Amino acid sequence: MNDFLADMEDDLDIFFDGLDAHEILVIAENRTFKAYKDADMDEAMLGRAMVFNPDSPVLTCKEIDASGLEQGSQVVLESKTYDVYAFRPDGSGLGKIELTLAQ
Repeated sequence: MNDFLADMEDDLDIFFDGLDAHEILVIAENRTFKAYKDADMDEAMLGRAMVFNPDSPVLTCKEIDASGLEQGSQVVLESKTYDVYAFRPDGSGLGKIELTLAQ
């Protein structure tokens, strides 16, 4: 990683030190990182309808923290185990983790 990207990742740390950030445990790797849980009202992929789905939360985190998460990885959020559906980086050093409640 070049120095610019490393500095950018360090600068993002301040945004994840807030009271609303949640600790996420990556089960297989036994590591934690902080992420913000997006509102429980998520925009549906098709159209602009809003849907309520608490079993499929979306988290915003630093891209470097989500490195290695693949579809099917498991994480713990708020004492519940979730499967990672997808991780979508946004090009700014952040990204969204889409989760589904583990069965």
